Amino acid sequence: MYAERPGAVDVVIAGGGPAACAVALTLRRYTGLSVMLVEQSGYEHSKVGETLSPGVLPLLDYLGVGEAFRDAGFSPSYAFTAAWGDGQVRARDFLFTGRGYGWHLDRRRFDAGLANAARSFGAQLLLKARLRDICREQEGWRLMASLEDGEVPLRCGYLIDATGRSAWLARAVGAKKLRHDRLVGVATYHAASTVPVEACSLVESVPQGWWYSAPVPDGRVVSVLMTDSDLLQESHASRFAFWQAALDRAPQTRARIGGREAEEPLRIWPAHSQSLVPCCGPGWAAAGDAAAAFDPLSSMGIGYALSTGIQAARLAAAHFADGSGEALQRQAYGDDIGRHIDEYLTLKRGYYEAERRFAHEPFWTRRRSGGEAL
Repeated sequence: MYAERPGAVDVVIAGGGPAACAVALTLRRYTGLSVMLVEQSGYEHSKVGETLSPGVLPLLDYLGVGEAFRDAGFSPSYAFTAAWGDGQVRARDFLFTGRGYGWHLDRRRFDAGLANAARSFGAQLLLKARLRDICREQEGWRLMASLEDGEVPLRCGYLIDATGRSAWLARAVGAKKLRHDRLVGVATYHAASTVPVEACSLVESVPQGWWYSAPVPDGRVVSVLMTDSDLLQESHASRFAFWQAALDRAPQTRARIGGREAEEPLRIWPAHSQSLVPCCGPGWAAAGDAAAAFDPLSSMGIGYALSTGIQAARLAAAHFADGSGEALQRQAYGDDIGRHIDEYLTLKRGYYEAERRFAHEPFWTRRRSGGEAL
């Protein structure tokens, strides 16, 4: 193993979200490889919540954290609803899938829980740390981790990029990002109230894009306007006025918020679709959003992050076990990611073509034509 050398570890993972933790948990549970997670935050900041489908449970069980997740007390989500194509709200009940209900996540707590589980299985965890000075060596990689109190030189045999849409590590070793649209989320939280909110997520289309809203475990409601970054920037109104104008066109979302005040300034976060070319190479692989990122409407976020993290971990294991096996698995991994992207782009166009009320609005015209020029 590479980690038998002084100051070295077998696998370094850039990132600390679900994809990164899936890599670490897979390697620590199913191989003898040493692993280090390098996360820029300390999991102290809140993240926009996400509704987790019950279909993700088998992945959590495989990673050894399913029971802990079930005991964590996340709020149940019995359905997701949508006002899409017309003003009627229609529901799809998770219970009809045969897998039970889903959950509204506190993403900060969920991500931190996965990272702590990886550490309990023997992974090293560096928080508030950044990787830099990445250099390929004959048998691996040399790099530097910058922490609040100094720097740590590292050597490893394999690198995993789980840095999200930035995919900065993969780009540092020669990969390129291909963006498919300019989608961003404009998010805020609304104060808790004595008036209950139905335990389901809601999607509602408007001329400027579409809304997502859901209750979060502490009693607040999160609302997110999904729109294109250039439409937001080119509007003559302020960011808040743009957000408010879109809310005025969303009666179902307004009713759900119910006059609750926004608790914090609007936050903008990237939500564009993209793919990485290539998504892996000799001695490295990307996982999660770094490999392929999807429109939140697809509900492919956490589940896809976990599944690609597991696959990337198997690539790393093959690297140490058999060089020829790694090459074959790299090809299969790249083909698999490519197939998912092609299928997703077809489904995405179908989703957006189902909404015809705003066909002449720029946001919808781009997606109906498939020509979202950047």
